[in-house]
Amino acid sequence: MRPLSPSGFFAQKDDLPVIQSDASPMKDFRQPAPQASATLPGTPALPRETPARDDAVAAAPGNCRIEVRATERESFTEYHVTGTVERMGSTGAVADELLARVGAVIAECRIQPMQEKLYGLASVRDEVLQRRLAAYRREELDLSVPVTWIQGAPLQHNEFAGVQIWGIAPKDRRTSVATVEHPSTGRGRLLSGRGFRLLHLPSVRGARPGGTLAKGAVAQAQQMFLNAGLGLQAHGFQYRHVVRTWIYLARLLDWYGEFNAVRTAHYRPAGLGLKGGPAFPASTGIQGSSDGEECVMDLLALDSEGPDRAAALPILRSTRQDSSFNYGSAFSRGMTLKIEGRRTVHVSGTASINAAGASAHVGDAEMQSVEMLLCIAAILEEQGGSLANITSATLFCKTRGAWESWLKVSRLLRVPNFPKVCVLADVCRSDLLVEMEAVATI
Repeated sequence: MRPLSPSGFFAQKDDLPVIQSDASPMKDFRQPAPQASATLPGTPALPRETPARDDAVAAAPGNCRIEVRATERESFTEYHVTGTVERMGSTGAVADELLARVGAVIAECRIQPMQEKLYGLASVRDEVLQRRLAAYRREELDLSVPVTWIQGAPLQHNEFAGVQIWGIAPKDRRTSVATVEHPSTGRGRLLSGRGFRLLHLPSVRGARPGGTLAKGAVAQAQQMFLNAGLGLQAHGFQYRHVVRTWIYLARLLDWYGEFNAVRTAHYRPAGLGLKGGPAFPASTGIQGSSDGEECVMDLLALDSEGPDRAAALPILRSTRQDSSFNYGSAFSRGMTLKIEGRRTVHVSGTASINAAGASAHVGDAEMQSVEMLLCIAAILEEQGGSLANITSATLFCKTRGAWESWLKVSRLLRVPNFPKVCVLADVCRSDLLVEMEAVATI
């Protein structure tokens, strides 16, 4: 990382976000902070205390918005960083500004990323990823961190929508994140904590040995799940450890039913969803692609020495929605990760579906937005939280008109302005207009 100022912070840096702790008053990155503890020569430095829970955002003028949410735990601080493009500008200019500011936050907070996801048009993918590499190299960040690029048309008339990062800042040497690799899945990130491990495998594709994609959508899905299983096994995990998946299908509405059949067939041998077996993971299934494939998947797996160390608690249904498997989709409504006394709730992709499993408010994007919010709020309320606890979210809108309806609902109902990236995408049914996934810390 680049040199620190005498105060322990980067010198001459005026565009960093204000962060508020859930246990302390608001802290501005531009104010002096305590110096890091000295270490013996040759001894790895322990991460110093980092700013925690944010309910504020960067106020500096520009084309981009940076939002940081941080939650303190005993051995680490959990971070969610969301950067979005807010104004029109050339792709190169907005990407440089956004990624420079995001890189500065990662460096300043000493975040070790677990997941990084970028959204934009396929036509600018290579350019944005190259500019990301340059921005992170200037901050001397870990360039081995893998990323997921999702083809998602931005709703701000730009070509690049934004970035989401989830990671941690360890407080001791027993907690760390490292890059791992396997031919079937490529690079991933492994968090080793106090009695538990979390593995994130991004951009798992339906590629056969040698790198060529399997022919046809169903064959690619089968190979994708096979590759994920091989990657999990290589790092000491199994399918029963999977707690969250993010699945993107380029032609979602054309073969979603066939995809569901493939997914269920791969989950059954692991006992997922069977009586007495582990629950289905939380999941998002949405239109999207990364690099021209029919389907691509990110997944998160948890292995724990016991529930007192870390536990995955499935949310099978809520007061507003029953089990999704009732209509053939093998996923839980959400998954709560309970670690060191705090809960991180992963809410699956949620749309306007009622308790009977039918699409609600067909043709009415405003009411579908309201129903979607009610369903997410119901899940979070049962976990002891609310929409105000959301630290990261993605909103998928079928049309620009649906997005405008969402904005109207948010304004009229004064929905908490939680961090989110918004993109155009088909939802899993042709009559559904909006869907949202979310992460909340409680």
